[in-house]
Amino acid sequence: MGLEYCSPWLVWIFPIVSSLFVPLAAKMGSRVRDSFVILAGALTLVLAISLIPSAYSSAPESHMSVRWIPIANVELGVLLDPLSVLFTNLVAFIGLVVLIYSLSYMAHEEGLTRYYFLMLLFIGSMIGLVIADNFLQLFMFWELVGLCSYALVSFWYARPEAVKAGMKVFLMTKVGDIALLAGILLLYADLHVLSYSEVFEKSATIAMPALTAISLLMLFGAIAKSAQLPLHTWLYSAMEAPTSVSCLLHGATMVKGGVYLISRTHVMFSGIPVWLSSVAWIGAITALIGAVLALHTPDIKGVPAYSTTSQIGFMIAPFGVASSTEALGWFAGLFHMVSHAFFQGLGFLAIGSIVHQLGTRDMRKMGGLRKEMPFTFALCLIVILARSGIPPFCGFFSKGLVASSLLSSGNTVLILLIYSAAAVTFAYSCRFLLITFTGEKSRYAKEIEVHEASRLMSFSSSILAAGCVIFGFLGGPLAGFLRAGFVFDFSDFFGLESLIFVGTLLVGGLPVYLIYKRGVMPPERFREGRLALLDNLLERGFYFDSAYVGIAKGLMRLSRIHHKAIEARLMTRVPYLVASGISRFVQGIHRIVEINILERIPDLVARGITRFAYGFHRVVELNELESVPGLIAVGSMKLANAALRRFDNALDKLAYTTASATASHSVRIRRFHSGSLPHFVLAAITGFIFLCCLLLLTL
Repeated sequence: MGLEYCSPWLVWIFPIVSSLFVPLAAKMGSRVRDSFVILAGALTLVLAISLIPSAYSSAPESHMSVRWIPIANVELGVLLDPLSVLFTNLVAFIGLVVLIYSLSYMAHEEGLTRYYFLMLLFIGSMIGLVIADNFLQLFMFWELVGLCSYALVSFWYARPEAVKAGMKVFLMTKVGDIALLAGILLLYADLHVLSYSEVFEKSATIAMPALTAISLLMLFGAIAKSAQLPLHTWLYSAMEAPTSVSCLLHGATMVKGGVYLISRTHVMFSGIPVWLSSVAWIGAITALIGAVLALHTPDIKGVPAYSTTSQIGFMIAPFGVASSTEALGWFAGLFHMVSHAFFQGLGFLAIGSIVHQLGTRDMRKMGGLRKEMPFTFALCLIVILARSGIPPFCGFFSKGLVASSLLSSGNTVLILLIYSAAAVTFAYSCRFLLITFTGEKSRYAKEIEVHEASRLMSFSSSILAAGCVIFGFLGGPLAGFLRAGFVFDFSDFFGLESLIFVGTLLVGGLPVYLIYKRGVMPPERFREGRLALLDNLLERGFYFDSAYVGIAKGLMRLSRIHHKAIEARLMTRVPYLVASGISRFVQGIHRIVEINILERIPDLVARGITRFAYGFHRVVELNELESVPGLIAVGSMKLANAALRRFDNALDKLAYTTASATASHSVRIRRFHSGSLPHFVLAAITGFIFLCCLLLLTL
């Protein structure tokens, strides 16, 4: 077996197995451990890159599988197609960059062995998710990714906030996981197969109501994983994780799992209008709400957190207007997904450098950092330009395709939502930049000696910055690699649509510039008067968490009422009610059986015996017993005669035998005792007595 066969298996097995050896490497020293982790990440990327030629040159897809669960007709396999190879390389690439960044960012933290173990497991699990060739295997890695995210978000477990955040991430995503599992089970119940190729081929045989239910259940699982409405609030809470974890989680893992599931199942669900509409509307609404929340938060990590929620909305909205996997919307969503990995990953790494220096996430305690951190400022500027969609950065091309796909749908409301979200995106990006890097330093920042991030952190961040600049020009090769059904032409990006898009950005950015740079109006004014209601609404995150808490409390109250009204009052009485019922039943049986039946049995038996005796008397005694005495008398006489004859013969034989024995004995006495009179007399007397006895017996 060559590398072509082994690479699809090793690319996910190797990082998972390597994670198990991290504790062993740590025993040899921290340097050995760190080198081992970087080597594992680098080899994983090499294995991922080796898959690209196969995906380019082979058939639309290539399956490799081994026997796994024969009774369920499920095999363990890998799927090599452009979509899986794209995600695999993205995960491996971002994973390696984050591991390099972590060498410096996490250098002084405790529990690094656990950290690197979880990071390698996270990378391997995500690659296993996107390269699996069946839904069962996908779900297994789906759960592994969720477990790793929970453990990494709670990495600083000594902090109560981190533990609570990890639990929130785990529980909220599990709601979607249950929906996904239900969809997979319904799919298997209909088709009895789980392989992608077989499912997609046979999906047309599923009844439309069942297929619709399956599609919505899987969509719910995807939006929970990708932090879309209404299960988006966990992503902000996940900011309690180390910033390096946030970069990996947002850039290439976890939240991208939902995008992958939607893109993978699009070929099966694209004929369901409800599914397409749900995808488009959820994406567009989430894009706007996430951007608005990012505009309000003072948390420097909260800005990219809500930004990710918004940008994933930009990704999945075009899937909802794509009629097939060859349509513009399908490619636009994937193109923006890769663009987001670069600029959002870079954003987290740059913010990590700031938090690493200042030790706080509150932007109100920052300001004037441009002089002390010029390189970080340049990185953040690249992030803002790419995220907002300004040329020549990657976001300009990817967001342009997203806007074009939605414009082609003709849905005015969707178009307004996406353009509004784009305007607010530029607004919150400018606000972040102005508050953090311009103006005067806060009292908190003045008390801290701030300097630029380490070279290793700057180097790893620069890799993603280069991607933000270069990737937009690789749209043509990417379209060919994904076999998109359109031609990627740069001239299409400089038309009227682009001018409208840039004008929309100015609408969002100009007010922020006037407020935070020119000081036309202090930001505190927006928290006064009637606007205080809006401020409170945004502060509460549109009350989504409050609603969930209310639902949870309502369910708890309902359970308590159920306990008091049903369990305490009713269920405790059930044994007594059952016992009383059984007692009444037994009493009824007593009345029916014992009184009505058992008491009549003696009378019935007596009557039966009487009737039997009377019949026996008539049949036997009257007809047969009259001849019995005569028969007995005749039989007795015959028996007595036979016995007399036999007894007489026996006595005769006995007398003869006795006489012969006496004579013989007399001869012997005479021969041996001729001179002895006493012996003779004794023998004579004995013989005489014996003869007398015989005579008496014969009388």
